[in-house]
Parts: sequence; C-alpha cells; structure tokens
Amino acid sequence: MIATVISKTIITINPDTAEANILFNFIRQSPEMLDLDDEMRDQIRESINLQTIVDVYTVEQLKTKTLQNEGKPEPFYGIIFAYISTLNIDNEASKVIRNRCVKCHYVVNEKTNTCSFCSSTNSLDADAVPMFASFDLLVDLTDHTGTLHFCSLSDIIAEETLGHTVIFSTTARTGLRVKLLSCKLADPVEACQNLPEKGK
Repeated sequence: MIATVISKTIITINPDTAEANILFNFIRQSPEMLDLDDEMRDQIRESINLQTIVDVYTVEQLKTKTLQNEGKPEPFYGIIFAYISTLNIDNEASKVIRNRCVKCHYVVNEKTNTCSFCSSTNSLDADAVPMFASFDLLVDLTDHTGTLHFCSLSDIIAEETLGHTVIFSTTARTGLRVKLLSCKLADPVEACQNLPEKGK
C-alpha cells in the first residue's frame, strides 16, 4: 500500500477522532518500533501526565462508563481504590510468564517464537525475534461496589505492582505470595476521603 500526496491532498494535524487516539496511544506505548528521535520520544511519553488524572471511580462506575462507551475505543483515565482480590501465581510458569518482543512488547507466539505484529510489518526480521520474559497475569480488582474480573496485569506494570522482576522458581513464587499476603491494611479514613459519592 502506497500513499501519495498531491496538490489536492488535505492533511489534518492531530485529528480528534477515535481512530487517531487509538493510533496515538499505540505509538506512545511503543515508540522504539518507529526509531523516533529523543525529542519526539519525550514528547510522546509525556503526553499523559499521571498528576493530571484526578477522576476517581468505583468499580460500579467503571462498568457503567464502559457500557456507555461501548463501540467507542477511546480510552479514559481515572483512579480506583480497589484491592487485588484474585492473583493466581500458582499456574504453570508458561501461563504466568510470557516472552515478549523487544521491539513492540507484544506477546511472542510460543510455538513459532515469532512476533505476529513485527513479522507483519517487517518480514525480513520475522525469523529472529529478540524477546524478554515478563509477567502476564489476570487479576480481579474489588472495591465496596463490586469486582472487575480478568484485568490484565503485565510487563513493567506487573513488576512495579508486585515489587519483583520475573521469577521462575516455585520457591521464589512462594516467598512472593507470603510477602503479598502479609501486607498491612489501608487507612480507612484516607480511603473514605477519596471515595466518590454514590450519586455521581
């Protein structure tokens, strides 16, 4: 597929459409694929400032908002005060730890050791895919209004949340389980101050 620009071509910079937002979010998450220069990479990484996210949601509100936005792939951001109610790290290592492509961070096909995304964009490197191991967990998040089932916790975010890098031995996983289960309770006063009103 080749695109050609002629004198009648109109180019819209930063269009405000759902498709453009999806594309922009994808590029922001994997700029190393595009070999961007440092200035552009910094601009893309800084586009979502975590300090500006102030909307607080309950699980019930997230489910409602998701149903309202059905068919609109536009992401929304917010804070949820919930706990991980299901964390299964007792599965086989192949289900907890997956190999990801170094370029795009997509999960590599276990049987062929190829990245379906990179191999479709660059057929020359389809055979030799550099990869790294990372967590790939499904967790349930629960608060006082309900539970969000099968939330993805993977890659760097999983390592930061669990406080560990990828661990292969069952002994190390047992130690991680003990560490996570022996956490202290959250301050209920602080949590109540940050919970949204039921009517919002």
